[in-house]
Amino acid sequence: MIYLRLKYINMNYRKLIALSTLFLLLFTILPTFAQNATDSTTKVPALQLKGFYKYMAANVKYPGKAILQNVQGTSIFLLKVEHGQIQHVETALNLEGLSENVKTLISTYTELPKTMNGKYSLGVKFIIGNGSNTEVDENAIIPADYVKLPNVTIMTSSPPRTLTAPDINTYGIEEVDTPPNFPGGYQALQEYFYKTIKYPAEALKNKVEGRIYFSFKIDYDGNVKNVKVLRGLGAGLDEVAKDAMKDCPKWNAAIKNGQTVSTKFSYFAECRLPNP
Repeated sequence: MIYLRLKYINMNYRKLIALSTLFLLLFTILPTFAQNATDSTTKVPALQLKGFYKYMAANVKYPGKAILQNVQGTSIFLLKVEHGQIQHVETALNLEGLSENVKTLISTYTELPKTMNGKYSLGVKFIIGNGSNTEVDENAIIPADYVKLPNVTIMTSSPPRTLTAPDINTYGIEEVDTPPNFPGGYQALQEYFYKTIKYPAEALKNKVEGRIYFSFKIDYDGNVKNVKVLRGLGAGLDEVAKDAMKDCPKWNAAIKNGQTVSTKFSYFAECRLPNP
């Protein structure tokens, strides 16, 4: 098993906690389910989904670039669930720059009620201040055999600002106003690595384990770039860990002076042989 730990460059953890409160999220749950489900899908009371909605409210961020570009609207996701485990998530209505990270968050959630089985739809609305959010005819998008879950609404009080040329500089974590973050946080990032990285046969054969030290950059669009192995273990471990990081889903980029900016990180992956 490979454990991932992030080590921020010159990180001030108290500042990170304080800065994270700059995002204002307003979370609302509609009280009832739509009556368009088939008998094969279990209807789950909203109260039993409290943990899921709390998770969404805490982790869905309104990307700084989307705020600057005044991107608002509704994204719709279709979920297939077996015994409380999300097996597949499909984006039925995409909202450019917003849907991808939400899809990652939904896919990595593992604590739905075990009685939950079947097909479900989830709408996520993004609204800036008192801005308009064009109503969507969800019934025209959601297949008839899906149960409609209560919607999530994400709001920010920040008014739209004039979009300026992107800041192409790369900053350290301590230099930005809002640090970058992986959708769903550290736990979701670990889940991604657990599902992606397989222990190489050569490393298993030679019983290689230890730490691999990396550096990488999160650019102003949230892409992972410039992944470099600073000190590795060999035996195929360096390559699989590096490839997983390069293919990592988009992050929420850092914000400085109202703009999304690039930041640099260093971290290490803790590699331990599976239990016999």
